[in-house]
Amino acid sequence: MARARSSSRAGQERDKGVERDEQRERERIDAIGTLLTQVRSALFITGPGLSIESGLPHYRGIPGLLRRTAQDARMIESALSVDTLHKKPKLTWRTLLEIDRRVCDAQPSRGHEVLVGLERRLQRATIMTVNVDRLHQRAGSRSVIEMHGALHDLRCARCEISTRHDRYAGLPLPPLCAACGSVLRPDMALFGEPLPPDAFTRLQAELEIGFDIVFAIGLVAVFPYLARPVLLAKQEGLPTVEIAHTATEISEIVDFGLRGSPGRILDQIWAVFAQLSARQPG
Repeated sequence: MARARSSSRAGQERDKGVERDEQRERERIDAIGTLLTQVRSALFITGPGLSIESGLPHYRGIPGLLRRTAQDARMIESALSVDTLHKKPKLTWRTLLEIDRRVCDAQPSRGHEVLVGLERRLQRATIMTVNVDRLHQRAGSRSVIEMHGALHDLRCARCEISTRHDRYAGLPLPPLCAACGSVLRPDMALFGEPLPPDAFTRLQAELEIGFDIVFAIGLVAVFPYLARPVLLAKQEGLPTVEIAHTATEISEIVDFGLRGSPGRILDQIWAVFAQLSARQPG
């Protein structure tokens, strides 16, 4: 009997803990939704956690494309390296075709849709993403900085001619430059390469203008260039928000940290924002 009472008390404590966590989350969501009605500009830093909700594993980081084992990870990273592209372009392009298939099958998530809505309602909103799938643009976002480049922009390394595609279907394996016959490559960072410099130039220009609030959404690993806008906002006393499935390197410094599905949480923030905005005089 004593053991049964102890188990019951433990269950009640767990339930109370869950209720407290849910209440704290609700309070943070209400606070963020309220803040969004008071700001004019926002920076949204997005990562793989957002694309995963569209059913799209990412090729860089965890869990990665088809990474069931450590050996899978090494094989994928090797195939998507700049060295393999030069020596065995067909191997690289077979992997790129698999990524292309998955990207084309994916659809923007509710999280992507909410960011489109916020971009349209705020005076200025910019998305800084490490995702190469262009799901933000397919959802309707216009101001997107692609830090790692984009899968469907193809470039000739010799001629520097660049072309944009919706998909790879119909292209030869590997595709060749019409001008010089060189193997084309996606205009995105492969393993062993630096990130595209143009993205950093644009980001710096946006940061110099400044933002009123900074979000980090769906990040898995926070590299220095991703953490920098959050740290700058903190130094200036501006609100910072992190929405992710798991804790990251910036979790201890943001003002509002929310754990769980980015799409679900963004939808709840949007509901608060939309309700409060509707009450404001035109």
